[in-house]
Amino acid sequence: MFEKLTLKEKYNILIQVAIVGSFIGIGFLVNHALRISGLYMDDLYMWSTYGEQSFLEYVFPVGSTRFRPVYWFVAWIELGIIRYHITWIVPINILIAAATAYFIYLFAKEISQMPWVAYGMGVMFLVSRFAYYNIGQLLGLMEAMGIIFSLLIAHFLYQYICYERNARYYVALLFYILICFTHERYIVVLPVFFLAILARRTKDLFACVSAILASAGIIVLRTLTTGKVVPAGTGGTYVTDTFSVKSMFGSVLDEILYMFGVNAGPEHLNGMTWAQTPLPIKILVYIGGVVAIFIVYKFIRSLYVLYSKKIKIDTIIWLTVFFIFFIGGTILSSAVTIRVEMRWIYAPYVFMLLLVSLMMGTWKRAKEIRMQEKVLIQYLPLATVTLWMILMIPVELYGRTKYDGIYLFPNQKRYNSLADETYWKYGDDIFGKEIYIIGNSYKMSDFTAKTFFKVYDRKRKAEGTVVKHISSVKELGQIRSNMIVLKEDPAHNVFSDVTDAYRDLKCEIVKGYYRDGWMEQEAKINVMTGANGQIDLEFMYPGVLDGKQNITISVDGKEPETFDMENNIENKSYKVNPYSIVTLQFDNDFVYPDAKQQRGELPLSVIMNVTTS
Repeated sequence: MFEKLTLKEKYNILIQVAIVGSFIGIGFLVNHALRISGLYMDDLYMWSTYGEQSFLEYVFPVGSTRFRPVYWFVAWIELGIIRYHITWIVPINILIAAATAYFIYLFAKEISQMPWVAYGMGVMFLVSRFAYYNIGQLLGLMEAMGIIFSLLIAHFLYQYICYERNARYYVALLFYILICFTHERYIVVLPVFFLAILARRTKDLFACVSAILASAGIIVLRTLTTGKVVPAGTGGTYVTDTFSVKSMFGSVLDEILYMFGVNAGPEHLNGMTWAQTPLPIKILVYIGGVVAIFIVYKFIRSLYVLYSKKIKIDTIIWLTVFFIFFIGGTILSSAVTIRVEMRWIYAPYVFMLLLVSLMMGTWKRAKEIRMQEKVLIQYLPLATVTLWMILMIPVELYGRTKYDGIYLFPNQKRYNSLADETYWKYGDDIFGKEIYIIGNSYKMSDFTAKTFFKVYDRKRKAEGTVVKHISSVKELGQIRSNMIVLKEDPAHNVFSDVTDAYRDLKCEIVKGYYRDGWMEQEAKINVMTGANGQIDLEFMYPGVLDGKQNITISVDGKEPETFDMENNIENKSYKVNPYSIVTLQFDNDFVYPDAKQQRGELPLSVIMNVTTS
């Protein structure tokens, strides 16, 4: 098949493959710091319901404050693919972002007829600091789907306007229905359908009524399933309770500033406020703003030139309004709740990139410069948009370095650490263990404690795995083989595995004793006692007793005590000072002849288990 293609066609295919490959490479490069090795909060809840509910219950829940069956259907498929491989989440999100960037490239190229500009828009999308949620969370798929569906709506309406392809309108309407059942905030983009009809200068009553009926049907279905007409807000709030005109306009202004590089909100929502932004980054933003104004000026100037040359500009104007409506609608939809999160600005930012593409394409068409400046005609638009990208890409990349300050990531770091110090260290051996965590400043919920380790179990049960919080290592006796001890490290916002350290603290082996309980003929250990100062020793001899098995024990160098093993299991107890380090020395006058190996200088003798309280 490939052999039948012309050289030009082969070259074009190679170019497209290179573009896709570069987008994938850029995606992994700029997102290398984002990873998920443990789930928490919404992501963990999303995973847990997948395993606990039937397909219909999961995709079509009744009584919830949200009704997002399209997203839940796709999430069901994704979780079925991922299963317990949760480290796949970020790479999958990156691949989705790269595919979206390629679609933006194709769309922008169609609009501008400038491949380099189109490629730059794809790169700008990938490096944007707004991508933190789309890439770094399991639920980022929902935001990614919203952007993809909105792009498809815009693309099909663009073809409806420019190429008079009527069927494209109804395809766009189908994606409108899908996007509203992916995330309810996108219902506000309905006016772009009426705008598209106006741009076509057609009295298509059926198309208009179809959009109205689709929107009404969406609202009715949402109301029946959620019990409310107005969608719920963020953070457990309701828009009807928190909405105010003043805060809405303030949020709109913040979102516009965000798109031009200004972090207008508080630190916990963007990682770094504008006041905290270094001067060099601010200078880049200021210059980038000037270049953006220049692009707008040249666009308006180009419209005038085209109009003066009797070239129709009606469609360009309609498309400009069309993209502005998309920007405004997606901004407004996220400005009516209690706060502005950067992830919500990703969609309007995408349409700003497409609007820039339209402006650059219009500028290219306008032959407003004198003939002797022909070279400048060709390269000035390209140079200008390249300068804008050169200025803004460092701003976006710097913003990415501040992700740790966004409220999502401190918790994500903690639970990545919990996973790293447990499952990713011990593997499936983690199942059935008692996991003790010293401290509870992270306020781990009961749901997280019960569910966290189920994620890694192929059976989704993690049977016998228990998480317990304690305030001090003093609450622990001897560290048994079925125990893992972690310690919160708030200074670094992580968990630390202190199992081995505290095992040695509780029972330090000086010589002749092994963690599986076997002891040589001569052994010495240092044992830390508990609150009661009680030391209990259990000796087990897995062989035939002949009355010649004598054990001599010395406690803290005191007079040794010798006793005979009359039974295969014998117990000895000692009362000493609480929370003290006690030295125990053992001298056994027998060996176990069937022991498989001699581990140290002397033969193995008996098995001993130590407990303290």
